[in-house]
Amino acid sequence: MKVKDEKASVWTLPNRLSIIRILFIPLIIILISTEYEELLFASCLLFIIAGITDGLDGYIARKMRMTTKLGLYLDPIADKLLVSSVLITLTYYRMVPLWVTLILVAREFIINGLRSFYAMEGIAIYPSFSGKFKTTLQIIGIACILFNGPMNKLDIVVHRIGLIILYLALFFSIYSALHYVAAIFKPADVKGPGTRNQGSDT
Repeated sequence: MKVKDEKASVWTLPNRLSIIRILFIPLIIILISTEYEELLFASCLLFIIAGITDGLDGYIARKMRMTTKLGLYLDPIADKLLVSSVLITLTYYRMVPLWVTLILVAREFIINGLRSFYAMEGIAIYPSFSGKFKTTLQIIGIACILFNGPMNKLDIVVHRIGLIILYLALFFSIYSALHYVAAIFKPADVKGPGTRNQGSDT
């Protein structure tokens, strides 16, 4: 009975939303790759829905006390997979500068590697405000870039707004990464043995 309960606890609503977000990724990429305006707009809508599930799963987990160990790692992984894969696709189709994507994606690999290392040591790293804000800006910026309005002029304006928001996301991405690394390498006795819970991102 205990084993059954543990399995059931893994499939909480927040975890299911994270999995749905991951399953949306190939569909969004396929829609972008068609380069048809209507399908590009459809990819924008799907991406927005995926972005909404990002905030929704965390809210439900806290509000309904459905936080799980799996969710602690599945949620940020789903976010990073979604944002990184779509950014790479948009760069391939020359909709986002290569250098922006390289910095954002490389940063995620580095921070995830450090986070995984400390997780093996039994040290949980929790999200910071700047990290969450960075993710929100990335989702809004990418959604603007994917947008295809009824007029070409509107498309250009929204696309430029999306790039500006991505540049802001880049700033907060670097800032949160530096804050994260600084928190990790603080002396252990600052927070007490075996605990470190500041400076992370999602």
